[in-house]
Amino acid sequence: MPDKDTVVERLSLEVLALRNIVQMLIAYGNVPTGGKLNKYLEKIADEVEHRDGREANKAIADVIRGYIR
Repeated sequence: MPDKDTVVERLSLEVLALRNIVQMLIAYGNVPTGGKLNKYLEKIADEVEHRDGREANKAIADVIRGYIR
């Protein structure tokens, strides 16, 4: 099994890539912006953080929350 730091780093990069994709979709008007998107991302972060008690999940949730701040 990969080191947890490696997993967090990989997933953080994937979330950052997703952030760029979402920003492009917002620019083209295909994604809701503002509060609706932020609520959705906060819900995802909460679900990830409390999924199975792994410490890495908090780091991933923090990356997701970093997008909405």
